[in-house]
Amino acid sequence: MGFQRWGAFAVVFWAGQLFALSVAHRAAMSPRIITAPLGEKRFLFNTTDNHAVLYHEEGTSSVLVGAVDNLYYHDFQTSISYTEPFHSDVHSQCGNPEDAKNYLTLLEKAGDKVLICGSNACSPTCWNWQVNQEKSSRTDGRGLAPFVLSQNGIVLVDGNNVYSSVKPHLLNGNVPRFRRIHGFSQLYTSDLVMQHPEFIKGTIIKQEEALNNKIYLFFNENNPEWQKNAAASRRIARVGQLCQGDRGGSGSLSGAKWSTFLKSTLLCDNAVTGRHFNRLQDVFIMKSDDWQQTKIYGLFLNEWDYSAVCVYSLGEIAKILQTSPLKGYNEKFPPVRPGQCLEASTPSETFRVIDRHPEVTHNVKYQSMFFYSKYHYQKLTVHQVPAADGVTYDVFYLATDKGTIHKVVAWAGGAFNIMEIQPFQQPGVIKSMILDNTTKELFVSSPAEVVRLPLAMCSVYKDNCGSCVLARDPYCGWSNGKCTNSAQDQLENGATLQALTHDVSPDVCASESSTKEDGNEQPEAVAVPSLSRYYLNCTIESHHANYTWFHNDKSIAHCGGGRPQCIYFINKMTGELYGNYTCVSQEDWFNRTILTQHLTKPTETMALKSITELPYSWATKPSLSIWLGLCLGAVILLIP
Repeated sequence: MGFQRWGAFAVVFWAGQLFALSVAHRAAMSPRIITAPLGEKRFLFNTTDNHAVLYHEEGTSSVLVGAVDNLYYHDFQTSISYTEPFHSDVHSQCGNPEDAKNYLTLLEKAGDKVLICGSNACSPTCWNWQVNQEKSSRTDGRGLAPFVLSQNGIVLVDGNNVYSSVKPHLLNGNVPRFRRIHGFSQLYTSDLVMQHPEFIKGTIIKQEEALNNKIYLFFNENNPEWQKNAAASRRIARVGQLCQGDRGGSGSLSGAKWSTFLKSTLLCDNAVTGRHFNRLQDVFIMKSDDWQQTKIYGLFLNEWDYSAVCVYSLGEIAKILQTSPLKGYNEKFPPVRPGQCLEASTPSETFRVIDRHPEVTHNVKYQSMFFYSKYHYQKLTVHQVPAADGVTYDVFYLATDKGTIHKVVAWAGGAFNIMEIQPFQQPGVIKSMILDNTTKELFVSSPAEVVRLPLAMCSVYKDNCGSCVLARDPYCGWSNGKCTNSAQDQLENGATLQALTHDVSPDVCASESSTKEDGNEQPEAVAVPSLSRYYLNCTIESHHANYTWFHNDKSIAHCGGGRPQCIYFINKMTGELYGNYTCVSQEDWFNRTILTQHLTKPTETMALKSITELPYSWATKPSLSIWLGLCLGAVILLIP
């Protein structure tokens, strides 16, 4: 696993373009690799299919992975793992041979067991499963699992009530609908209320009175304004609301339809730059004991796949959906207002209004826009961590389309990208991320492995006060001569040093006599044959910093923080090039020696030995990875 620190106030080169990053709204991004173990544990499972669904129960040390034809169990604490086969046991009804497998798509807690549903060769099926016990007999899984893997769907389970957007029939029902498939009565959304929706997330919110319990849906759909205005976005992000106890309409044609559906547009834009992020990519829901204080974190994309995170108040969403006029409806409301929760069926006149005018006039504006980025993020999870200054910070874990995770902290001035995490041994797409608030761990899965990561990775900053404090990581602080988990240290010692601001005082570490000093070690002696090539490689450790190479205390090369490495290339070793080479990083007031080497000319007796002992790719012939790095640097410099 690799870790990379990032800077929020840098200028970054990427794909031949220069991005000047705003302090207030963006987090800058460039990589750094650390190979030291940081408490991660991993589970590799044997699959070649690009499909995996992760399940983890809060507070436990185990995971389940639903893959193709198999369920994988692993306990990170005991290292016990095994495979439960779920091979298809029916004659395939699929037109495509690739679909004639059992893609496990739903793993959900149901009492003391886990409900497991899969496509089962286009014959959706469910089983109840318990650890160390055989799975129960199969049950009909239509509406819970798709017939083929490509179908979009969400499933919500609340006791005996089950809600789903999964298509229940193979050959018909092409219009996506949201249904109650188990519970008081079966209901489905009218074809008029959503235009080709793509469901992203759903949640059930309990209120003070059970009658007012709501289901909230987050989805994208066709924008009706697009045909009228070519500049409008073709797809648009929405939030929809349903009464959980909806009894359907009172008429014969409306009795099986949801009668309380209302929707509004989710706005995520930047007033300063005029950038609009209209496509919803992922949603994280931070529930609160007071349901109105529940936060909705939306991950959005624009037409260039740039990303933004906007945060909404559920109380404000509910208020808009309950009080706003209906778009296109100018008459007096019927006695029962559209969207009102009732103990009986919705009157026909109310149903007719809401069925034809499901959208409210007022849009939902974000409570705060934490940042936007040129990166294409695909998944989002959020953790709230109290820091030494008494403030609770939101920390975002964002999965990129490159299979890495960006760890970003939000503060009053904007957002700060702390590090990039490369979680997998083999590069792969991040399929799932689950954050356990009880154990303070992040579980991440690819199609081939699951990794458990601690949220506090303080050893990445080494035992150096400046490096620890300037990381601005709310999980970590300087105490007793080392960078430690600040929450744990406060419990044990009652004090820790942090500076979670943009401007950090130069004397913040002045009183820390235990700070490890750099540059006192003797340089590594390296014998380099005359006239040979040699590469000095300084790994970028912080992208807040600038890096400088010195030869015998004279500056010879400079690297900004936007590169993965700072390489100094000696094309032909001559007499005046021997001596001490030092790479020094400068981050604000903090200087640190990253690497120092003393290049010396080998004696005649050791010349042959030196040549054979030096890494071939460094002393005589550059490796493919080095050449690629140099080529990339050339492209970066040449493309305007």
